[in-house]
Amino acid sequence: MKKRILFALLAVVMVVALAACGGNTDTDKEDENKITIESPAALINDVWSTFAEEEKFPVMGGDFENMVDGEAGAISIADAEAVNSTLHIDETGLSYVSEAAALTHAMNANTFTAASYKLADSANAQALVDSLKASITSTQWMCGFPDTLIIYTVADEYVVAAFGNAEAIENFKTKLAAVYGENATLNVEESLAVTEDIP
Repeated sequence: MKKRILFALLAVVMVVALAACGGNTDTDKEDENKITIESPAALINDVWSTFAEEEKFPVMGGDFENMVDGEAGAISIADAEAVNSTLHIDETGLSYVSEAAALTHAMNANTFTAASYKLADSANAQALVDSLKASITSTQWMCGFPDTLIIYTVADEYVVAAFGNAEAIENFKTKLAAVYGENATLNVEESLAVTEDIP
């Protein structure tokens, strides 16, 4: 009788131990795959650095106060009108953002612009995606239309929007997916090019 009670207790202890170990495995895997991104500019620069020299084109980063050559730079979000004029994000979109950075083609921003936004609250990721899509697709473009718009969420705390020449955006998309893997989710891919009906 004592042996049966002892075996029953051992069995219970083993089941509890196995359940505890199994529960930790998923958490460990999540922690393993989680990445840390230093800043919005670092996010874009990590992607840009994977471009081969022959794939690159002249770029500028940041805004007037934070301008850098050849890489992404910080964008001050204090002046909503200025940010909207360059990145086409409206005040609603900016209300979800704590920091921003941009990388643009040095000759024509409509050829290539990539912007990265750090979310003030990760719960607002989809709201920012929706706001960016609405704002960018309704832009009255000057100096030519960008071909394509893509919007990604990255690592649950960033949203990246890029628009421009179809080839440049496809290349950026491919490299962003390669750098961030399962931490990057494509939310929007849309043509911005206008086709005029010829009578």
